Amino acid sequence: MHRMAQQGMPFAAHLARIAPDTAAWRTGPPSDITTRLLLAAHHALTTPLDQALPTGPRVSTTAARSRSTTTAPDTAAPKQPAPTEPAVPAHRQQATPAPRQGRGR
Repeated sequence: MHRMAQQGMPFAAHLARIAPDTAAWRTGPPSDITTRLLLAAHHALTTPLDQALPTGPRVSTTAARSRSTTTAPDTAAPKQPAPTEPAVPAHRQQATPAPRQGRGR
């Protein structure tokens, strides 16, 4: 806001856009009001006056592309399959079935 004031930009007009009772930041749980108001002020100050304020979170196309699963093949090393047996030390593993206890037939 200080930089906007130094450059003669009407920052008060930008912030006035978040004042209406129907502003999106006013709806939601009271515990999140500070976060919603901070984001609303950020959007109001960074959005030109001739454009409408965004109603949802802004999406970074660069970040979205970097996380997309369809833009490039996966270059990460393949994951090792999960072991099918529990990890037991070799000296504790049972090589053959235990003999039946009790009467033999």
